[in-house]
Amino acid sequence: MRVVYSWLKDFVDIDIPVQDLADALTAAGLEVASIEHYKVPAGIKVARVLSTEKHPNADKLTVCKVDTGSGDPLTIVCGAPNVRAGMISALAIIGTTIAPDFVIKKSKLRGVESYGMLCSEQELGLSNDHSGIMDLSSDFEIGKELSTYYPDDSVIEIEITPDRGDCLSILGVAREVSARFGLPLNKTSLTPVETESVDINEKITVSIESSELCPRYTGRFISGVKIAPSPLWMQRRLTLAGIRPINNVVDVTNYILVQYGQPMHAFDYSSIADKKIIVKKAGKESSFPTLDNIERKLLQDDLLICDSKRPVALAGIMGGAGSEIQDDTSEVFLECAFFNPIGIRKTSKRIGLSTDSSYRFERGVDPDKGLIDAVDTAAELIRTLGGGTVAKGRIDQYAHKIEPRTIRIRASKTSRVLGIGFSIEQIESFLVSLGMTCIHDTDDSLMVTVPLFRHDITIEEDLIEEVGRMYGYDNIPASTAAPVSLTAPLANVERITDKIRSALAFFGLNEIITNSMTSEKQRIILTPDKEPVALLNPLNPDMAQMRTTVVGSMLEVVAYNLNRKNSNNHLFEIGKVFEQTPDGIKERFILGIVLEGDYLAGSWCSKPVPVDFYILKGVLETFSIHAGTGSLNFSQNSNTEILFEDQVSQISGLNISGSMGKISKKICDFFDIKSQVFYAELDITGLLQSSLPQPEYHSLPKFPALERDFCFVMNEELNSSSISDTIKGVSPLIESVTPFDIFRGEKLGTGKKSIAYSVKIRSSEKTLTEKDAEEICTTIVSTVQTNFGAVLRT
Repeated sequence: MRVVYSWLKDFVDIDIPVQDLADALTAAGLEVASIEHYKVPAGIKVARVLSTEKHPNADKLTVCKVDTGSGDPLTIVCGAPNVRAGMISALAIIGTTIAPDFVIKKSKLRGVESYGMLCSEQELGLSNDHSGIMDLSSDFEIGKELSTYYPDDSVIEIEITPDRGDCLSILGVAREVSARFGLPLNKTSLTPVETESVDINEKITVSIESSELCPRYTGRFISGVKIAPSPLWMQRRLTLAGIRPINNVVDVTNYILVQYGQPMHAFDYSSIADKKIIVKKAGKESSFPTLDNIERKLLQDDLLICDSKRPVALAGIMGGAGSEIQDDTSEVFLECAFFNPIGIRKTSKRIGLSTDSSYRFERGVDPDKGLIDAVDTAAELIRTLGGGTVAKGRIDQYAHKIEPRTIRIRASKTSRVLGIGFSIEQIESFLVSLGMTCIHDTDDSLMVTVPLFRHDITIEEDLIEEVGRMYGYDNIPASTAAPVSLTAPLANVERITDKIRSALAFFGLNEIITNSMTSEKQRIILTPDKEPVALLNPLNPDMAQMRTTVVGSMLEVVAYNLNRKNSNNHLFEIGKVFEQTPDGIKERFILGIVLEGDYLAGSWCSKPVPVDFYILKGVLETFSIHAGTGSLNFSQNSNTEILFEDQVSQISGLNISGSMGKISKKICDFFDIKSQVFYAELDITGLLQSSLPQPEYHSLPKFPALERDFCFVMNEELNSSSISDTIKGVSPLIESVTPFDIFRGEKLGTGKKSIAYSVKIRSSEKTLTEKDAEEICTTIVSTVQTNFGAVLRT
């Protein structure tokens, strides 16, 4: 929001340095982003171009004779495309300082002497317009200093937070200044001079069919208008506010937009069919050409301003092509309304059209007195600037009346929250200065009626914030203690995911974060049995659905890296997957791990160690120990037809489930991956919603352990972990059982395999003898043979 200082003074009689005002606004919560000063340099004269002729030695230069109002005409060489005989412009005479390092001197341009410079607005610091030299009106007196017509001014640019839509106007900022400095607000609204011969209800009718989207709609009718440029003072203010002047009628609506924060639209009355205005929803999908000549695609709930035959404006956003003010317009219908902020925002964001109007309507305008002041002031300005006549009366359809909110505020809570004692009288004075009405409820509380232009104040804490702003945050003393904790422990989800990240990073894996959206083609090849969550308005076909597995996005990263000669990818990702179920959308947290290439790449190992099923299994087992998630169980999985092939295992643990294995060649070919990839996907949703088990601590053993190896021949379908668990249950002296080798071959026979186990035996009370170990070993062999039919390999 660009606040013109001279404009602000119309509302508040303030006379302090601009920097001091900017500091006060920042202290009040309106952050000042920049300050710009506009001062026409001394020596800039109003001059008339008497004649022009082409430069003899340059195609793009013009030799002008310029009258300065005193003495003989000066010869000026000018390169502006708009220079012409008879125009009045701004002339910098010799000796004028335009900038610290730019002083006008007599010069010779391509052989022709020049005795000054005709200036553009940008060169004089009046605006960013550098399209040509200034084209001044005939009212300017030749020879006068230009500063006579362009007095010094400053612009304070404020960063407005989304909740403070009331400050998107000069009036809104003036309210803050008034409250901050204890100054009264000046009345700036105008009452139009109406004609008694024409009643507005005879000229136009308005009906509202969607009162929930348009609670209030007002209008004024002005006839006999002559379209012309607006006066210099208005053009000057609009330019400083960042708005390009167009003509007197359009400039008035923009002037009201900046002054009161109330968007308006001026219709060419002759373009309104049957002189009827209907506010209604589009009702069906259709297209609508806006003023910028672009066809906008509308949905049935988009709000339109229509006449009896067609839409004439996209409510609160932009007028329609064909209804705008023309050069020959003589009758004007002014629209001034309050539209539902949510409805305007939905339409604006969906069609990708943000305007000064929609920006304010989205944040909420004043549906009460501010709206009436805006339409009346605009009508009177058009009457005075365009020579028109204002019809008697005002259209005012208030179909859905908006009542102001009344909120209770307590002095005790205000003091507790802000950390400083406030009396009920102090609180009342602060809130009244902001335009609120207060009634004493009890000795400790007030009932506060909030004006309708403050859409951000809905609860007691909002009022407490206003008290703090007005008192001044800098005036609240710092405290060494607080009644509430200034730190918050990490949420369970964050704490556990941090432990998972730390554990996997310890093993040399790199975390990646990929997009949660995927394509239908990828989803079908990876998880054809899952129902996806489709996006209503996808950015492109490759992002049309929410992913049902993280493997696709992780393999895309692997393929991307391999295509750029970045091999040995050891990656993990913690992310969400989504699935459409009969009960709604189901979200799950997934941990995905991908291993590809040499597992010990970059180490001192002389030989490469290609990743395989057992390396991935070892990573998972050790990861579970470091992350404190409890041990994982691995069991055979026969589902090899979709994602994995050959080596597949089902994984289960404390609130963890998933699978791992070697990615199938079909999947690798889909992603154009030539090397072998091993992948594990764990559903950690339950883990993140629970508490990790407390670690158990054991003292170091005092006695040595005995280690014995066993190699059992068994049927192919037997699970190694089942045998490990059985061996461990043979004796309390068995400390650990670790499978370390597997063998298949013709000597074992069809459907047979051999697995070797290392068994560690230890007593906490004595050193075991060979006899002790022999008894346990004999029991192990007999138990495994009895329970599984496995025999000791010799």
